Amino acid sequence: MEHPDLIDAMNATQAAQRLTARQPLVDDVHAVLVDMLMNHALEPGSRLNIDSMARNLGVSPTPVREALARMEAQGLVVKEPRRSYIVAPLIGLEDLRALIDFRLLIEPAAAAAAALNASPDEATALQTFARSGGSGDQDATSNRLDMVYDATFHDIIAKLSNNSWLRESLLRARSHLHMYRLYHHAKQAAATKPEHVAIARAIAQGDPDAAAEAMRTHLTTAMRRIDDVFASGELKLQKPR
Repeated sequence: MEHPDLIDAMNATQAAQRLTARQPLVDDVHAVLVDMLMNHALEPGSRLNIDSMARNLGVSPTPVREALARMEAQGLVVKEPRRSYIVAPLIGLEDLRALIDFRLLIEPAAAAAAALNASPDEATALQTFARSGGSGDQDATSNRLDMVYDATFHDIIAKLSNNSWLRESLLRARSHLHMYRLYHHAKQAAATKPEHVAIARAIAQGDPDAAAEAMRTHLTTAMRRIDDVFASGELKLQKPR
């Protein structure tokens, strides 16, 4: 076990204090850049200059570099060999349909398993969370928060399924990042909230069939909403530059 005096001595150093202070700065830079990317202020294919972004944000290049490395791991930017980062291209509608098809294979099963496995406290917490998000506001920050809310709701259900393989598969797919980037200003996010509430209610009632059906309806309706928005011509797919 580590000696308390050694830990206190380490935490008292200026270097340790800088490390403690740096992470929130990286988090803030990451949030700003993701907001810009989600709202297409940083368009797909745009080249990102670390020094220029650092000057504009009033920070050193280090937190920008660390934020971009995190975004690369999330699939939001791509690092070119011996060059800077570029904004990753948008997913195509056909690929998004394939992604929804993949989710339809596993998420209704996850919801059914969650209905069987969730404790009363876990089910109550899920219902509370389902009612907590989905503002549907059009600004960049709200869009990112709606995306986080949506992704977190589905991750909680995957966790409650007690199937780590299923949960990891969903996390790796990063489908919510793809969806919210694709129709970032379609004002559709609020529509998911009542569907989440219906799924959470079925899980809380311990009804696996109802939970699976509610999840299936949610996913197919989400894809239909996206198809309708693009079919209407209100939004057009952007091509990488």
